[in-house]
Amino acid sequence: PRVWVLCLGDVRWLRNQVVAPLTEELVFRACMLPMLVPCTGPGPAVLACPLFFGVAHFHHVIEQLRF
Repeated sequence: PRVWVLCLGDVRWLRNQVVAPLTEELVFRACMLPMLVPCTGPGPAVLACPLFFGVAHFHHVIEQLRF
């Protein structure tokens, strides 16, 4: 419990563990799906959305390979 209290007081931890996942879900699900559905239909849009999410985060893989 002490560790959680310390984490909740750390702004960087809150940003990385709470705010970032919520905003990513909002952007990639709530904003991207309505744009994909008219082009592909609901089924393919639901399958394509995670692919766009992965491509958007591919720079993390490149960053890890550099180090």
